[in-house]
Amino acid sequence: MKKRCFALLLAAILLLSATAFGEEAAPVRVFDYAGLFTAQEADALEAAIAEFQAATGYDFAILVSDVDHGYDDLQQLCDDFYDTKGLGLGMNHTAILCFLDLYGDGYYYVSVFGDLKYLMSEEDIQYLAENAMSDFYAGDFSGGFQWTMDITRQAVSEFGVQNQSRRVYDYAELLSDADTEALEAAIADFRALSGRDFLYLSTYEEMDGNQNGNYMEEFFLSHGFGEGEQRSGVMIYLDLASGNFYVQNFGDMDTLVPQQDLNVIVGNASPLMAEGEILPAVQQVLDDYAAYFR
Repeated sequence: MKKRCFALLLAAILLLSATAFGEEAAPVRVFDYAGLFTAQEADALEAAIAEFQAATGYDFAILVSDVDHGYDDLQQLCDDFYDTKGLGLGMNHTAILCFLDLYGDGYYYVSVFGDLKYLMSEEDIQYLAENAMSDFYAGDFSGGFQWTMDITRQAVSEFGVQNQSRRVYDYAELLSDADTEALEAAIADFRALSGRDFLYLSTYEEMDGNQNGNYMEEFFLSHGFGEGEQRSGVMIYLDLASGNFYVQNFGDMDTLVPQQDLNVIVGNASPLMAEGEILPAVQQVLDDYAAYFR
């Protein structure tokens, strides 16, 4: 989402004239319309992206162009390219698209989609853009993109570990700032009491394969949430697209709170959820779970 202008010796870089975005002969993630990379560099980046996809469950794409595509808004260009190429993996079609625009003075633009749109801040994206540019300035373009993949891969897999104070992911914007602060405090108290994790997630977008709230498991397990070797914890998920909410145990919580008890916990919170009392409903779930550890 951050763009950064940089000066390049274009005569040494722009080896081929690019065409407008077109269909590829085979699925690729390195879209080099400017001929910036050698065949070996492109193959190495494709292999690295395949490893990134396998490790994170998310997509990564590189776009390099040296022509004016008629966009005043580079974010819109990235959005259209993302849609046209069918980028994104996982139920929320998550991807990071790195656009190196060699037309004119040159810009570098990093855009994120799906989960990363919520997980990464503007400062995070700016950090990726500025540090990759250090390699670009030195003429190491493939190295800059490789570094971006490596640091993003590490951040994604350890997000829950590196952000211990954040356990409220209100993508549907159901909570006020005061509600979010109160819920984070209540979750921190539960985690201190139980030694288990607790996560709140809300979404409003319809997702592929989420008919039974399956997205919550994908989200919880992909980002390093959960305590101990068994990744133990609880997650409550409000899916506004389906009008449902789900509560799921992870790790040893299945043993501590069996399904019959979990059904009771869900039933206790349901009237409050039906009335739109989101914070009291989630606090009810927290209180019911906390009773097992007092």
